[in-house]
Amino acid sequence: MESTSSEDEGSTRDNNVDLNDDNMEQHMGLEVSSHLAEEGGLFVPHQQNAENPEPFVGMEFESEESAKSFYMAYASRVGFSVRISKSRRSRNDESIIMRRFVCSKEGFHMKKGNFDDGKKKRKRATIREGCNAMIEVIQKYYGRWVVSKLVKEHNHLVEAPSRVRYIAPEEYAGIEPFLGMEFHSHEAAQTFYYAYASRVGFDVRIRLSRRSTRDDSFVMRRFVCTKEGFTPFEESYDESKKKRSRTPTREGCKAMFEVIKKDYDKWVVSKLVTEHTHDLAVAPSKVHYIQSQSEVVVLAKSGTVNRDKSATPANLKPQLVEPVTGFSNPPPNDQDLRTDTKEVRQYAFGVEESQGFLEYFKRMQSENPTFSYAFQLDKNNCLLNVFWADAKAKMAYYCFGDVVTLDMSYRRNKNMIPFAMFTGVNHHLQSVIFGCALMTDETEASYVWLFENWLLAMCGGRPPVSLITDQQEAIGAAIAKMFPETRHCICKRHILNKCKEKLSNLYAVHATFEEEFEKCVDNSETVEIFEASWKSILDKYDMGENSWLQFLYSLRQKWVPVYLKDTFTAEISVVHRPESLNKFFEKYFNSKTNLLVFISLFEQAMAGWYEREALEDLATQYTRPLLKTPSNMLKQVAEIYTRTIFDIFQEEFVESLGYYVDKIEDAMVSKYRVTRDEDAHAPCTVSYDFSEKRTSCSCCKFETSGILCRHILRVFLTVDVRVLPEYYILKRWTRDAKSGFVLDESVRYNELCRDAMKYAREGSTSGEVYNVAKEALQMAFAEVMAAKKDIINRCPI
Repeated sequence: MESTSSEDEGSTRDNNVDLNDDNMEQHMGLEVSSHLAEEGGLFVPHQQNAENPEPFVGMEFESEESAKSFYMAYASRVGFSVRISKSRRSRNDESIIMRRFVCSKEGFHMKKGNFDDGKKKRKRATIREGCNAMIEVIQKYYGRWVVSKLVKEHNHLVEAPSRVRYIAPEEYAGIEPFLGMEFHSHEAAQTFYYAYASRVGFDVRIRLSRRSTRDDSFVMRRFVCTKEGFTPFEESYDESKKKRSRTPTREGCKAMFEVIKKDYDKWVVSKLVTEHTHDLAVAPSKVHYIQSQSEVVVLAKSGTVNRDKSATPANLKPQLVEPVTGFSNPPPNDQDLRTDTKEVRQYAFGVEESQGFLEYFKRMQSENPTFSYAFQLDKNNCLLNVFWADAKAKMAYYCFGDVVTLDMSYRRNKNMIPFAMFTGVNHHLQSVIFGCALMTDETEASYVWLFENWLLAMCGGRPPVSLITDQQEAIGAAIAKMFPETRHCICKRHILNKCKEKLSNLYAVHATFEEEFEKCVDNSETVEIFEASWKSILDKYDMGENSWLQFLYSLRQKWVPVYLKDTFTAEISVVHRPESLNKFFEKYFNSKTNLLVFISLFEQAMAGWYEREALEDLATQYTRPLLKTPSNMLKQVAEIYTRTIFDIFQEEFVESLGYYVDKIEDAMVSKYRVTRDEDAHAPCTVSYDFSEKRTSCSCCKFETSGILCRHILRVFLTVDVRVLPEYYILKRWTRDAKSGFVLDESVRYNELCRDAMKYAREGSTSGEVYNVAKEALQMAFAEVMAAKKDIINRCPI
């Protein structure tokens, strides 16, 4: 049993809400949108509109259509649908002078008379709930449209759609509707017909729908020209009231497009009339918003945007292919973490949003010359990538930039902003930021651009000792090109999480596999032990031919800890893993977040990080740790290390008291076997040079973390070393880790910036002076780079 219903003629429900598309949302957030800008758009000061895209009483628009588009965009951000509730026309020329746009749940359904014709009627769901949310605009005498009434509150839950797509009618150029045409959904059919109508020159409304009696879902939709039918004649019951003659808006046009749902879940064009009884418009004036449960499609006016034609559907006969754009794209398929993305993400930022971003960064730099930023544009002046770093990031890198993590965890969530951070850990084992980026293009060239600008922004330009990233070929190639001496490490946690996905069947069938696999990775003391354990696991579970495990084995030197024992990675942070921004981003940011709002919220989050670091600095300065044993060495380092690092060192020192030492080689460089009864099978070997007072341990804890291990501390007690040698105290873990930057490097940078501005003003006064200034600047820059390279070679990090 199916039922048919006629659509509300005054409703814009089919045009529901949302400019929060990767392109349109940003336009609305800054200057309404490109199509509004062309028409005059919204009369709001740029700064005010950029920071507060909310409607307000007194807001002005160039036209009624501009007001409608703005309110639909606002509704999409909030998460509700819009329809036209009321209009008023001028008695002089019949033009509309007032429009009231309301939430689609405004009012209540009228009860129809119950005529008993013997048929069983089903109870329909009520979609109107008496919501009072609305905006009313009136045309003033000077021509502009002004918000006269506004209600923001809703009496029902509102929720923004999870995905928005932006489509230009030109993407369907040359594609004509035909009987039998198939679509995967009625929304796709609606998108196509609206695009066709916009390109041909007429407007569309939904005339008729039919729903299934089983689940109330649509099974038929009929779209018609807005001039279909005739305006109904109204009888005048009150002769005392003078009625004005209205111009009819309908002319009996027969053009229509009907789709029905077939048993194989495809929507097929069953009725089609392409001829119109009226002249077609040269340029339709509407922007359509087509909403379903999961997404909103924003269909622009014809000719308002120049999109890449590669997004045009190639073959429409079997099914319409949806062009997908923006942040809502799924992350690139890494093909078992082996391949790089081959295509650039579709443009996520428009010209207007790029301009707003640029103005924000210019303002930040004018307030503080140490602020750095860089943009990368494509050939159409669309923003692809952007990088920025403030003075705090530069200071953090100066003090703690030996180990850097490029955090690109956003790639695992297709709905998140494509945000990347250079991070590390400070002397309290807290997260610090070394710079931020928005990356819509994930090619090798873009990563090279990112690394170049990041290194240039960091004072001194000294590359890190180790750089930790997720596995991606483009990143690896860019690191090899830009940082040939930096150790590139792959995040072990990312690899292990990927294993659970790639080997899900193995994990499910063999409960012991996960424990044995992670023990092989984490507890192998030597390369030989790891190799033997790995082979044993492959043989036990018959996984010798598994391509995923073969690939991981080929990368073992970048992610297995035993192969990284010779590289400083601040390994101590693996135990005390710094806080992550993942939950923060998932809660506050998604692909529809305006970039300026994103920056504001992100700065607030960073302010919390800086405050926690300042509180820990104060606690370290004004408190003294509790010593578990009266050791001179502990008393010494308690005055040097931060509280967090001292606690770790003291734990190692106390644990060392339970170890036994056996001298296995007596010479100027003596060797000792250090072990405990319970780990007698896995002793560590410590070498001690009596002449140099230097020592090393086979566990390599100091080399990776910068904190002495319990084995060396036990040998120190044996050879009567009661004070920790200065060589084993890394400044990055001390209370004074941040000394030397603010008073030196930052001041020098500011002075050079001031001198450079004077140089630029004088050097640009004429063409001849410019040529001289340019040549002199290039020579001076070459000398500076040569001096810097010489200093780096003499004083490696």
